[in-house]
Formats: sequence, structure tokens, C-alpha cells
Amino acid sequence: MTAPLGIRRIEIDAVNGLRINGKTYKVRGGCIHHDNGLLGAAAIDRAEERKVELLKARGFNAVRSSHNPSSPAFLAACDRLGMLVMEEAFDMWRVAKNPDDYSLYFDGWWKRDLTAMVRSSVNHPSIFMWSIGNEIPERGEPDGVNTAKMLAEETRRLDPTRPVTQAVPGSPGPDVTGPDGKPDQAAYQYLDVAGYNYKLSVYERDHGKFPDRVMVGTESFPKDVDKVWQLTERSPYLIGDFVWTAMDYLGEAGIGRTGLSGDKPGEAEYPWFGAGCGDIDLIGQQRPQSLARDVVWGLSPLEIAVQRPLPEGKRETPFLWGWRDELQSWTWPGAEGRILSVSVFSRADRLRVELNGRMIADQPVEPGKGAISQIDVPYEPGTLMVSAYAGGKQIARRKLETAGGPAALHLAVDRKRITSSRNELAYVTVEILDKAGRLVPDAVHVVEAAVTGPVELVAFGNANPRGVASFRQPVAKTWHGRALAVLRPTGEPGVATISIEAEGLSPAGASLMVGAAAQHPGRK
Repeated sequence: MTAPLGIRRIEIDAVNGLRINGKTYKVRGGCIHHDNGLLGAAAIDRAEERKVELLKARGFNAVRSSHNPSSPAFLAACDRLGMLVMEEAFDMWRVAKNPDDYSLYFDGWWKRDLTAMVRSSVNHPSIFMWSIGNEIPERGEPDGVNTAKMLAEETRRLDPTRPVTQAVPGSPGPDVTGPDGKPDQAAYQYLDVAGYNYKLSVYERDHGKFPDRVMVGTESFPKDVDKVWQLTERSPYLIGDFVWTAMDYLGEAGIGRTGLSGDKPGEAEYPWFGAGCGDIDLIGQQRPQSLARDVVWGLSPLEIAVQRPLPEGKRETPFLWGWRDELQSWTWPGAEGRILSVSVFSRADRLRVELNGRMIADQPVEPGKGAISQIDVPYEPGTLMVSAYAGGKQIARRKLETAGGPAALHLAVDRKRITSSRNELAYVTVEILDKAGRLVPDAVHVVEAAVTGPVELVAFGNANPRGVASFRQPVAKTWHGRALAVLRPTGEPGVATISIEAEGLSPAGASLMVGAAAQHPGRK
């Protein structure tokens, strides 16, 4: 038996921040749950690997395994592809958050479970920090403080090479206490790094009180992306941030929802089943907050999105983890003559907006405003063009065109050749296009899938967090013009095909080669 091994040196302090092998790092992180979208909780190797690929493509260099240890396949993918991991053990200790949760078993199992997590993962170089808990109710009480000390000491005994943290929730008041009045300093005293959940407003204040404290944003709201990162970049003691969440997930239904002014407040109700808060949606596509993050993190100089037309007299009110309902779309039938709000994400100092060749806006960006602007544009079909300027020079242009009616289906397979291993998967994106080959952004069609060859259809659906349907049937609906089919080898080599049909549209098909199973480092 062989096992990959990585060697690196981790240093952290409030003056120089995080260094890995002597190089300073800022953690561009995202929290993730254990599920894999349409596959549910199945940790198939390729699904775990694809998750890391999607995150890296969006600029993330770190993930937080909230709130349980990662699968071996996920950690192996992080090792190979270069993704830091904050590995987290517990979501509760002795005080329950829900009936029948882990608090019932903590005393009898914490040591065995913590030991299993650390010993099984200690050779993964991607892990750079251990977390002993998340939003622990008793964290500031004497029992909670003693438990934190016990967990931190045992973690360091098992692995003295990595720092230990705990995610402590916030929006504290003027003193150093949590929102429930519990002293955060008590919760932090046995940690190497202080984990802050939703405490953007107190980082600088706490640094003044505790200048030697190293901080990390263990959770943050998507809407705070720009403010969080500006503070992170200028503050050595703040080593980075983990947004809630990097990828959408099943459960915590509707925490990323958005409503309208006058709506009855309260919890999301059925048919919500997904969180709806991820930078990346359930099928792997970017959501609007990810476009903003692309700009904030320097992946792109300019991105744009358009808010869905609102009912007259209404304002949109996103929930705490929500974002405006906006798309990369200039296709809004029925909204002719209405004023639409265009989000412009850029670090530019001047923005220019043109509609069908006419100047709509040419305006400076206020100093200190940040990377997110909204500009009102009267809707008419055609071409919306936004240009960004810095220092008098154009740095980028983005264009949105009004799409025609749905005309055809298009399939895109993530890989044209896979092995026959049951740990493999092929992801097939289904898109609804107009006659010019443009995505029809709000197209909703019933699509039917058929597969031949040595594969089975193991998931088929869309990213709608309230579009209740089976993910196991060969029939699905598109949402925002897309759906996703996931194919799994049956174990034999050969040629596999998938065909998709929908009423009134030209059908589409794709094929891939399924080869003999091969050994892969880190895979079984």
C-alpha cells in the first residue's frame, strides 16, 4: 500500500498573518456541506473531485468542512489540486441544537471521533487547521470553556503541527460578548486562531483590545463580500474568510431566499428544500454573488447582472444569506418600458452603459463605494453594453443580448473519456438555446433523458432550490434554461451515449468513451 505525503510548514501570528512554506497567504475560503447536489450525500470520488475543481475555478483557495470531517476522496482531491482545508469535528458538544443530535453521544464518543478524524487525515497536506466546534451554545459557560480546553489539548496531542480554531457566532454588542451575552474571550482563550462567524463589524475593535489575536472569518454573509475582503487585505491579523456558502446544498431550506416588501416574515416553507445561498448552485453554475466575488478577488475586471423585474411599488428584500434575484440576462419579455436595475461589479473608476447603441449612463464611481454598483436602465429588447474604465483607459466590456424563443437543446459533457470504475462520473449539462445559439435564461421545459452503453443515469434535475422533483427519474425540468444529468459507469468498458428530448425543440445527443478501470492516486 502507498499513500501520498505532503510536507509543508505553517506559521501564523497577528503581525505577519498566515504563511505556508514562508509565503504569505490570504484565505479565500468557502464553507461547504457534505452533499453533492443532485447526488445527495453520496461521496463518489469523482463528485468530490469535481467539487474542488468548481471551487478552484471560482478563485477559492480554501474550504471549511462545515460541520463534519471530509471524505477521503475529497481530501485527496484537495491535496492533488491545491485547496486548503479547515477540517471541522463538531456542530455541538453537550448542549443540543436539535432533538436527537450529537449532544446525546458527545461524552461517550467525542474522543473516539476526534481521534478518528485527526489520525485518518493527518497526512493530508491540504489540511491547515482543525476546528473543534461550530456555534457551540455553551461556549462561554464554565463547562463549555473546559470542554474547549479539553478538545484543543487533545487535538494538539494528536497533531501538534496545525493550529486549532472554533467558530464563534456574532454580531456582538459594545463589549466583547456574543449575541446571547456569553463572553467570547472565554471561548477563544484556548484557541490558536479565533474563528468569527458574522462579526464583520467588530474585527477592528477586537484587534484593538487583543492585538495578538489571530482571526479568521469562519462564516460571512454573501452580501458582505466586498467589505469583508477589503478589511482582510489590509489586516495582517485577519488571515481570511469563509463565506456561507461556497456551494449550494440540500437542507436549511430557503436561508438564501429573497422576498418582496410587505411579505409576511418567517421561515421558508415548502416547496423550499435547498438552502439557496451558495456562490455555486446545485448543478455547478455561478450565481450572481459569485460574479461579484470574481471581481473582488481579481479574477475578472467586470461582470454584470440584471435584477428580475419587480411588481409595481415593491422592493426586493433578500434574507440574511440571500442575494438579489438577478441573472446575466437581457431577456425580460413583458418588461418593455420598465426601469430595470443593472448590477455592475467592477473596481473601475468610471462606468459606461449603452443600450442598442444609445448612451444610458456615463458616470464616475464614487471613491470608497466599492466594487458593486447599481444603474437603472429602461428595458427594451436588444443589446446592453457595459464598459469599465480605470485611469482613463477601458479595462473591460460586457454584453448581454436579448435571446429569441427556445429552439434547440445543447449538451456539454465535462469529460469525453472516463474509466469504467464505479467511482467515476460524467456530468452532462443540458441547455435550452435560441436559433442563434444563445441561452434562453428563463426557459422551463420538460426534458427526457435516455442512455445507452455501460452507464446508468444516477441523477437528473436542475438547480431550483424549491423545484421539488425526483433526481432519480429520466424526466426533469430546466431552470434558468439549464438542467444536469449525471452518468455513472456500470463497470464495463465501451461507448456510452445520452440523448435528450423536449417537446418543440430539436433533440440533442452526446457520447463518451468508457475505458477499463485504472488505478488513480488517492482513489480506491
